[in-house]
Amino acid sequence: MKIGILNAGNVGSRLARAWAAAGHDLVIAKDGEDRKLAPLLAELGDRARLGTIREAAEFGDAVLFSVYWPRLDAILSEVGDALDGKVVIETMNPLGVTAEFVHYHDLDFMRDGSTAEALQERLPKARVVKAFNLLASPLLEAAAWSDTPVPPNVFYVSDDAEAGQTTRGLIADAGFKPANAGPLKGARQLEQAGVLLHHVADHEFSGDADLVRLALTVIEASPGPVMRERVA
Repeated sequence: MKIGILNAGNVGSRLARAWAAAGHDLVIAKDGEDRKLAPLLAELGDRARLGTIREAAEFGDAVLFSVYWPRLDAILSEVGDALDGKVVIETMNPLGVTAEFVHYHDLDFMRDGSTAEALQERLPKARVVKAFNLLASPLLEAAAWSDTPVPPNVFYVSDDAEAGQTTRGLIADAGFKPANAGPLKGARQLEQAGVLLHHVADHEFSGDADLVRLALTVIEASPGPVMRERVA
């Protein structure tokens, strides 16, 4: 598959490695100094080439929209109509930033919306899927889970069933277990689950830095639920 990477930051670069290893062809763009992509491009060889934001959007049958939320307007102005009809996998979380460059979850925005819904509204002809927002970038490599008995799920939501299936395959190609969490409006819960993970990191693991060790997964009971007869 042809995949455009917008943009190859911490998340996009890790998924680029996984998808190139799975045999996909990539055009990789950087929101910022693209010279920083030279080591990644050298590593990926003929599976990837450098492009502008617009070129990566035009190239991909599927496009990873891994953009810093405060940069949304700037990136969309570069993309234009290049994402019309494309599967757009967005990984964003609604993070605000203070004048001191301290990040925070925009809880007011999260109460009635999600980044995925906002992106779909801005790109009405694109086929938006929410995925990959609950794993910190150091965990977006299958090797991080090599000694873990239960691998993490990557949850996804979309109003487009075919786009969801495409994303499902790319989640598996990245080494994770896909989990369909329903329509695009469910992105609100996925983004709120990110807040939950921050709370668990702070209170159970004594610090936000431990978020890089945490993930969510769905575990099925085996051999099955233990049912007991109720006493009337």
